[in-house]
Amino acid sequence: MRIFLIALLCLLLCSSSFADQQTTVLFEQVTIDKAEGRIPYIDGSTDTDMEKQANSLMYATVKDMVKAVGGYGRISYEVVLNRPSLIGVLFKVSNNGQRLVKGLNVDLTTGKEFTVTDFFVNNDTVKSVLGDYSDVLFTERGICTRNSGIGDYTNIIAYSSLLASMRMGEAGRLLQIVRLTENADGKNLSIKKGNLMAIKLETNPSAGFRWEIKLDKANEKKIAKVGSSFMMPKSSDQRIGVPGTEILMLAAEESGTCKVTMEYKRPWERLPLKSFSFTVIIRE
Repeated sequence: MRIFLIALLCLLLCSSSFADQQTTVLFEQVTIDKAEGRIPYIDGSTDTDMEKQANSLMYATVKDMVKAVGGYGRISYEVVLNRPSLIGVLFKVSNNGQRLVKGLNVDLTTGKEFTVTDFFVNNDTVKSVLGDYSDVLFTERGICTRNSGIGDYTNIIAYSSLLASMRMGEAGRLLQIVRLTENADGKNLSIKKGNLMAIKLETNPSAGFRWEIKLDKANEKKIAKVGSSFMMPKSSDQRIGVPGTEILMLAAEESGTCKVTMEYKRPWERLPLKSFSFTVIIRE
């Protein structure tokens, strides 16, 4: 877990914020058999061949859904995940009381559908967290599962609960991480439920100091500590006792408003050497 977090946090905090961008998703009005409605259309990606393949995949998915409800009805969709090379789409086709939904996770680097094992190691932790499911839909909030091939995606699993099992090389494509420092003192952060916060802080653990997270009891479940890592300075001075950088990873677990206080102190001392606070507004 610790080795993973060090590598993951260094990668995401020291590189450009690639996951903050989005894929351009247009829509087009279509008639498929005798059903009508809108379907998404991807444009502007760097690989036009994969883009064409992805658009064909989405069209074929809707075509199969229309056939399954008798060839008539209304077609609609919702983009529930948008990253530079990944999108998650929830398709809906309805016909006289019949309603069919289907989640499609599209990887623009391959033009194909992606699933859980493309981003997470298929270990016991992942299996226990996800449970039994027929298929999954990747969303902004996490992975949604359903227990049957025709039901709704009612189960939501936050990405933060699977962080330790994520494939490191793929993390930057999926996760959205807000970066913070001590300059957040007295300010407000608006963030979506399920997103992560990485707080970058100067620290010297060899002197007994460490950063502690303080939450008032009413909000203890809103924010969870996922992990932490310590990085030595990049200079050639690697002596014991040299201050470095600690990165604390927090997850926004529940919607609401929560005040976060960070205290820099020795565990046996009552008063911190320094502290700062910021308010997190967690949106659905």
